[in-house]
Amino acid sequence: MKANKLYVLETMPVPRAIMNLAIPSILSMLVNILYNLTDTFFIGKLNDPFQVAAVSISMPLFTLQMAMAGVFGIGGGSYLSRLLGQKDMDSAKNTLATSVFTAGALSIVLGIIGILFIPFFLRMVGASGMTGDYAQKYMYYILLGSPVVLLKFTLVQLLRAEGAAKEAMIGLFIGTGMNIILDPLFIFVFGMGVTGAAVATVLGNGCGMLYYLLFYIRKKSLVPLSFSHIKLQWSCYKEILLIGIPASLSQVMLSIGNTISFRLASAYSDHHVASLGVASRVFTIPIFIFIGISIGIQALVGYTYGAKNYKRMKETIRTSLLISLGFSAVLTAMFALFPKELIIIFIKDPDIIRIGTIVLEAYVFAIPIAAMGMIFMTTLQAMGKALPALIVALSRQGIMYIPSILILNTLFKFEGLVYAMPLADLLTTTLSASFVWIIIRNLNKYIAETHQEIISH
Repeated sequence: MKANKLYVLETMPVPRAIMNLAIPSILSMLVNILYNLTDTFFIGKLNDPFQVAAVSISMPLFTLQMAMAGVFGIGGGSYLSRLLGQKDMDSAKNTLATSVFTAGALSIVLGIIGILFIPFFLRMVGASGMTGDYAQKYMYYILLGSPVVLLKFTLVQLLRAEGAAKEAMIGLFIGTGMNIILDPLFIFVFGMGVTGAAVATVLGNGCGMLYYLLFYIRKKSLVPLSFSHIKLQWSCYKEILLIGIPASLSQVMLSIGNTISFRLASAYSDHHVASLGVASRVFTIPIFIFIGISIGIQALVGYTYGAKNYKRMKETIRTSLLISLGFSAVLTAMFALFPKELIIIFIKDPDIIRIGTIVLEAYVFAIPIAAMGMIFMTTLQAMGKALPALIVALSRQGIMYIPSILILNTLFKFEGLVYAMPLADLLTTTLSASFVWIIIRNLNKYIAETHQEIISH
């Protein structure tokens, strides 16, 4: 198994290697889509806009949890891939153990702080009486399960970094499958409503986390996990944080951006909040597919960059862009032709269907842009380019997105607000593409100079 992973990263033809890594990642993301939509789907069957709105305004909180896990999942994973490319197994063991241990400790602290700050968060998003009551119950149990949620997300990223995309997919299947089974049980059979959805979410994550831990315990991973490998070295933390913090900031800014957008939407009505939430969840379908492709290439880009196999790295980037754009063509057509039908799947309320359709009609413009943007962003992270990755992370959901929300909402009301995301994606993708182009141009120059020196000698 271990030799096969190295074959994929080192010598397998690039198109095959990408598909070998990306297909399990795409399937994992499809599972994530189901997981992400499960609560909205089952709560929507209650046909209660207040409970749907409660789940919607809780999205920034869940995004923030993913952001914290991303520091050590994505940051640790990026460094782990590069260390494997350099054949530095001792440092790889330390990186894995340090990432898991620190993520676990951090999750406990964040869970406690988050629970204490729930009332403050609800005031920030402008949650009304009934929506606020439901949201408080949902958030409490999600935060109580922070250690489970954060560790599962961290472990899945670290497994993908060593090329174990299939195993990462299986864990997500287990977690999502359990969530789909438990959601109707807790929501309808036990009559817990939105609270039951939160409990089911945490338990589903717990099942996925246990699978990943057992995978390491049974010594099936390329890099073994043992706390005896922890050295708590600043040099290790530095490499993790250089990529992890920019990746995390992208999620933090997404959380802040979502909080602002829900706050602005709440000025119109609870139906606008619920509609924005449902449409945003539906839009995770194309976004998660593109994330799946980009996650699939992360280990390959990081490994080839660490091994200085730049030709293979560039071919990986080109091929993955073509694959991602191919998917975007199909998804753009689906969202352009059937926006109303996609909303109806989740709720029958006529006002939410009408408003949600407006949101999806705006978001459709972002699909091909996001297809390219995800590849460029992941490439910067995989190569360990901390500053460009940081700038892109701050731009997509912060520097570009937040001003766009505020300006377009002021000028065009709710219809303007929903076009802020496509505009921000366009600007950020242009920026990240420029960074990748400059880096590759410099690599080409380095290769040419090195080749000339060899000829001279």
